[in-house]
Amino acid sequence: MSQAHKATIEKFTSAVNARHVNHLNEVLAENVEKTENHKVVYNNIKEAREYYSMEHEAHPSINYKILKFDDQDEHNHTLKATIVYNNHQYETIYTFSSDGKIQKINSLLIQQDN
Repeated sequence: MSQAHKATIEKFTSAVNARHVNHLNEVLAENVEKTENHKVVYNNIKEAREYYSMEHEAHPSINYKILKFDDQDEHNHTLKATIVYNNHQYETIYTFSSDGKIQKINSLLIQQDN
């Protein structure tokens, strides 16, 4: 399970970095929800596509990078990773649906480099 979840997160990150927002349905559940610092960023795959498209317009040369994978809770279908984007480091918890797609993304800013 852990390897499959890691592969899904890596595929998600690659699709976002490659600007392939129309391929997000391969890794994100239809009703995916992302929160960042306890604020809802998007509530479904359509909003996710819009969000990442806007991020690319605002920061065209910046990509998401997975620094490391941390704890996995197979009971709750979650995997924690440390992600870097735009000089910000986030502790991110991914929750997976029963079909292995990302259902929730909860990111908390843990470090900001300027």
